[in-house]
Amino acid sequence: MRRLLPEPDPRFTAVLTELEERSLKEQRELEALRAQGGTALRERAGSFMLDVGPDVGQFLNSLVRAMAARTVVEVGGSVGYSTLWLAEAVRATGGRLHSIEVDPGKQAEQRENVTRAGLADVVELTAVEAPAFVPTLAGPVDLVLLDHWKELYVRDFDACWPALRPGGLVVADNILVPKKNAEVIAAYRRHVGGVPDAQSQVLDINDGVEFTVKREVRPGVRRGPGSGP
Repeated sequence: MRRLLPEPDPRFTAVLTELEERSLKEQRELEALRAQGGTALRERAGSFMLDVGPDVGQFLNSLVRAMAARTVVEVGGSVGYSTLWLAEAVRATGGRLHSIEVDPGKQAEQRENVTRAGLADVVELTAVEAPAFVPTLAGPVDLVLLDHWKELYVRDFDACWPALRPGGLVVADNILVPKKNAEVIAAYRRHVGGVPDAQSQVLDINDGVEFTVKREVRPGVRRGPGSGP
């Protein structure tokens, strides 16, 4: 069950609840489309939220708060479900969320939802992709969420990693589900596992998340246990 402390803004809670109800409806529609097979799922997939779910949302909110993160980057904002969780937390830390969503229709919905939730003042929405956008940020990044096309995870991890501060985190969603992404996710995890200052762990939350911390590598110090996939 979702527990958020302290008392959240009722506007935030209302929009979050609305999106969770929509997500449950869409999950039933997705199951029906998968059962039909053929091209129906591919044709409709772009219209669905495909959100992280309440457990991962709460996890992200808690991470931002625990890290006192002030600069957060979301790669794949969709209609704004995870955006709301991240933005509510950066408001508490005095930070700012930079959310990338390249689909114009979804970004329009995202903007409306962020505004209705009363969080527009702590969120910057952009359609500029991570390799071009992240280098324009002033100062280091504290936390990155990857939740978009899985084939772009490696590209956008590499775009964000140099900007990430030591102790910062990259959180990647959909690590365990859906199974159709298993090959490309395995390639992502191998790639991250080969980064000398990266230490990763997978958590079985909702569709599975991998969080990767940027370690401070010193000469002669070996990577610790749990590094890599």
